[in-house]
Amino acid sequence: MLETTLIALQDITLEKTLDDGGRKLLCSEFPKIMQQGFSYLPAGICLSSMGRPVSYEQAVAWKVLNDDDSPHCLAFMFLNWSFV
Repeated sequence: MLETTLIALQDITLEKTLDDGGRKLLCSEFPKIMQQGFSYLPAGICLSSMGRPVSYEQAVAWKVLNDDDSPHCLAFMFLNWSFV
């Protein structure tokens, strides 16, 4: 779904991936992700890194930690996705 290279991976932003609804939902779930370490997100539509619309049945967001256990970034896994 990413349709990208390893080098370009770090340039993918939330604005390029999640639509308005997805970003609002992520913002509401953000405290839970930071406290629990992960959160399940409901079905939705997002964009691939090439700008193609993708639907998915569920997503999981989790926090990734540095070696010193400080937050580094968020990771996402989209389940049962397909191009629309």
